[in-house]
Amino acid sequence: MHTTAKVAGSALAAAVTAGLLAAGAALGTHAPATAAAAPPKPKPVATKGAAVTTKVAQSLPHTSLMGRPAKRIALDGWSADSVWHNSIAWGANVRIYSGRYGAYTRCTDGSVRYGPLQGPGYWKFGGNCLGAGNLTGFGVYGRG
Repeated sequence: MHTTAKVAGSALAAAVTAGLLAAGAALGTHAPATAAAAPPKPKPVATKGAAVTTKVAQSLPHTSLMGRPAKRIALDGWSADSVWHNSIAWGANVRIYSGRYGAYTRCTDGSVRYGPLQGPGYWKFGGNCLGAGNLTGFGVYGRG
């Protein structure tokens, strides 16, 4: 029984050592640094603040993202990429260059849900119609 445990322990130690060596080899190989190397793309941050429905939000310009291709869309003050939607929810990564923008979501019961306005940065925008029917429209509102 002691021999079996010793053999199993040796196999485990060998597997761990091989894994560490493989990881070290992968981490230890670096491409030569170049002056033209692009910085890593930042990840979008979830929007901050509570969803609001106000007359101010309703009075700001709205731009629909519904039916647009899931590629980068460049507009004044902001751009969007990774746009997706289904019958209830939607989402997009939005980079705000200037001004303040937020997400809006239209539902079949006639309600419009507004997300909080965000300043410059890279944000996750989105919304859903849970409890309000299906998604009929969505996009970005605000001014730059």
